[in-house]
Amino acid sequence: MSAFEIRPARGGDGVAGAWRDSAEYYREVAPKEFQVPSEDGLSEWLENKLVDHDESTLALVADHAGQAVGFVHATFLPPHAEAERQMTRDVGLPRVFVNALAVRRAHWRGGAGTGLMRAVERWGRERGARLLTLEAFADSPVSVPFYENGMGYDRYAIVFAKPL
Repeated sequence: MSAFEIRPARGGDGVAGAWRDSAEYYREVAPKEFQVPSEDGLSEWLENKLVDHDESTLALVADHAGQAVGFVHATFLPPHAEAERQMTRDVGLPRVFVNALAVRRAHWRGGAGTGLMRAVERWGRERGARLLTLEAFADSPVSVPFYENGMGYDRYAIVFAKPL
């Protein structure tokens, strides 16, 4: 992991390449469910999402030799105001939700994703978070083992879908 500097995202990082590369992988795995985003305006749109945020969100990149090869975007969620009326306990906890993690395939298994996720976990703990959640494609032969075996996450919920 020493080859990567984990740092805040900034304009001009070029993270759209990691986003499109991840999308291409998922489209190969499940072409009915995934698409590759249009390049037109993608860089500006994505960088605005990452750079323009408040203290409840975190946007980091994994920098390798001056190039952003991956990024993560996460949100801190305070306990829900009506948590005592909810079924699940997690809404009563301060928690972090990872909105997106993308790393260029050429850098998979090199420590970029692990470094980004560990940084999100630290950030969450510093804010008093007691839980971190995220969604991953259940049939991904890369993401599921990364989170379960590499990062120590447990499966928590199942998202069902049915075309109408």
